[in-house]
Amino acid sequence: MRPSRRALFGGALAALGAGILSRRARAAEERYLVVYFVKGGWDPAFVFDPHFGSAVVAGDANAELATVAGIPFADSPARPSVRRFFETWGAQTAVINGLYVGSISHDAGTRLLLTGDRGVAGTDICTRIAAGAGASLALPHAVVGGPSFPGDDGALVSFFDDTSLAAARGTQPALRDDAREARLQAWLRTEGDALPAGDPQAEAWRASLERLPSLQAFAATAPTDVGLESGRVELIASLLGQGLSRTAILTGTIPPLAQWDSHIRNAELQSICFENLFGRLDELCGVLDRTVGTDGGPLLARTRILVVSEMGRQPSLNAQGGKDHWATTSAMLIGAEVAGGRMYGGTDDGLVARGLDRVGGGAEDGAPVFDPGALAATLAAGFDLDSEEVAPGAEPLAAIWG
Repeated sequence: MRPSRRALFGGALAALGAGILSRRARAAEERYLVVYFVKGGWDPAFVFDPHFGSAVVAGDANAELATVAGIPFADSPARPSVRRFFETWGAQTAVINGLYVGSISHDAGTRLLLTGDRGVAGTDICTRIAAGAGASLALPHAVVGGPSFPGDDGALVSFFDDTSLAAARGTQPALRDDAREARLQAWLRTEGDALPAGDPQAEAWRASLERLPSLQAFAATAPTDVGLESGRVELIASLLGQGLSRTAILTGTIPPLAQWDSHIRNAELQSICFENLFGRLDELCGVLDRTVGTDGGPLLARTRILVVSEMGRQPSLNAQGGKDHWATTSAMLIGAEVAGGRMYGGTDDGLVARGLDRVGGGAEDGAPVFDPGALAATLAAGFDLDSEEVAPGAEPLAAIWG
């Protein structure tokens, strides 16, 4: 007699549990990466890199310079979440100013920042880390509403939204026909077995089929509403907390009637978006801190969070009171083993990236600028991967790993 769907899911969950238990011995070596992507191009002058007193940089006239937990920032009564975030998490937060993207295109900037590669076939750093430090996990890289450039490692990537989770549960578009699904999977495996051994596409096919039961098992117990950011955060915490994924990415929610791409009303839009962003980052860090990891400790103690936008905004206002695209931006790195409570790098009075001393972490004219390749190399080094292999010729920021 064919086992029921419940029994199949139960068996898969039991197998996952056994896998998790077998990995507990390696928990001290496990680290996780979450990329929180800010889509649209933020204005670093409004928080990270204000340049008060500059005749060129138009920042927030209602803000003043403050320092919390060692991090200087533009403090405004309109953005209380910024101060609150740094008061709570600043000691484990590093701000990087003067990150030179080298593009003012949304699409190109996104690809550059996430891959560190100027070619069109580059693989994003989340997938590279998942391949190098988590390929044996059930669902190595989780895309939970964010950009993905998987390159040749697409078999390691799982996409999560309400529709895909419902399909994995067998509740959408209609209740699963177990007999029909068994026939389909048998056909897929037969086709996969017929493909030549060693062929990359064939191996990716087989790897994806092997991960399907894990995805279905996870979907059976996953948060049911990932249309909201709070649900997406809970889903990521569940994946990492169970040791199913090594990396994850999500795109931050933008408040109604607001946008980061502030070609008009820069001051108003950036202020609204930054207030929303830091409130959501506080929630993300709180959820990860309350979630128990495979080692029995808080998940945040083993997780790094990269917060980045694909570009910055020009230093001066345009005729509409907005700011156009700018190739220099900022980033934040939060969490496990990050040498936080300080700012790294910097820009000159025209918001042009200065060089960054990779050992000391300070801005240094004459040193190489910090670019997407260096960011990828830095993250790779933080996961004990070969940074030269991930980003050839790029020098990682050694100072940021405490």
